[in-house]
Amino acid sequence: MIQDKYGDTLEKLLSYAEFKGKRILEIGCGEGRVTQMYAKDAGRVIGIEPQFEAICKAKQTVSDPFFLCGSGMSLPFYAENFDLVLFTLSLHHHPDCLAALCEARRVLCSGGLVLVLEPTPESQIQSFCRVFEDEDHRLAAAEKALHQNNLEITSKKRFHTYWEFTDFEDAANYAFSHYSHPPDREKRNALKYFLGQQAHTIPIHMTDTLQLTVLRRSSEMDPDTSAIAHEDK
Repeated sequence: MIQDKYGDTLEKLLSYAEFKGKRILEIGCGEGRVTQMYAKDAGRVIGIEPQFEAICKAKQTVSDPFFLCGSGMSLPFYAENFDLVLFTLSLHHHPDCLAALCEARRVLCSGGLVLVLEPTPESQIQSFCRVFEDEDHRLAAAEKALHQNNLEITSKKRFHTYWEFTDFEDAANYAFSHYSHPPDREKRNALKYFLGQQAHTIPIHMTDTLQLTVLRRSSEMDPDTSAIAHEDK
């Protein structure tokens, strides 16, 4: 399986923020897939992730950044300690998305950016994985929190990444592994039904529709003022 075959995620991140020499906190870094895309040019990178197994793999994937287990809702850092905070497909996994964004603002320097990368309900990959878990309510909660915090939304952009699977077995194995789900004939058939004729193609290509929201901490903003979104055209 090849995730984000053409590197569209990194291209999009770099088009909205400067990573070179910056102090970066990545919340929900997972196994370091996105971290390794930008880490070599960054000044200092810290990745935080609640799953210990993922942290162990991240340390093997990327050597320079510092990884630790923890929650985005309670960051173990002093205030105004980072130039850039990145949520890597992780905001919607927080029980309280607004609390996570408030913590991100706390540790962010004045004028710094928060980049929130999230999946979207219409994503083909998201629909494929819905056989195991429907995250639409979580995605809605994350989207609501983006408009209720004390950060200024400067841009919001949707884009596609392209995934390639060797065949149906590769795609099914990814889904079962991702959700740590035991063999299940019913779910396997549901995956095949979702793909239709595409289940018989080699290789199988799917798209993942992501949303990147860029927020800025402005010292001039009233702490009680909600952010106003500006959609990219």
